Amino acid sequence: MHLIEVQQPDVVLMDAMMPVMGGLEATRLVKAQWPQIRVIVLTIHTALRAEALAAGADAFLVKGCPAGELLAAIMEC
Repeated sequence: MHLIEVQQPDVVLMDAMMPVMGGLEATRLVKAQWPQIRVIVLTIHTALRAEALAAGADAFLVKGCPAGELLAAIMEC
């Protein structure tokens, strides 16, 4: 969270599964504190789509998706 606070990015690519804090919880925290920051959740776990969007993710992509799909999601955010 410190880097987000310092850098104030336009878009964050968030892994759904992270070792210290889960990506969906981190998404909730980012969107609560900085609602203007767009969050794209990337994961291999397709079943997490609804939960990621409910957590505030602006987009949900499966790891390994075509580069054009990732680029389009970033540009749309």
